[in-house]
Amino acid sequence: MLPRAAAVAHRVGDPERAQRNRIERDRLVAEDAVRTAKDLGIRVLEIDGSRDAEAVADVVADHFDPYLA
Repeated sequence: MLPRAAAVAHRVGDPERAQRNRIERDRLVAEDAVRTAKDLGIRVLEIDGSRDAEAVADVVADHFDPYLA
């Protein structure tokens, strides 16, 4: 996690709760984005840590290869 992602920028009464709420909001936004993309037939590459950066780059390169050839 990026340092700025773990920080609550505004004064709040319960920083831990604010952070949990922010993480939950981000999860909901991401789920909505994935669902919408899939509904529109747009390929979604979910990054879950199961592949290293090189493996992800290979998937992306394979996806765009037909358009760049």
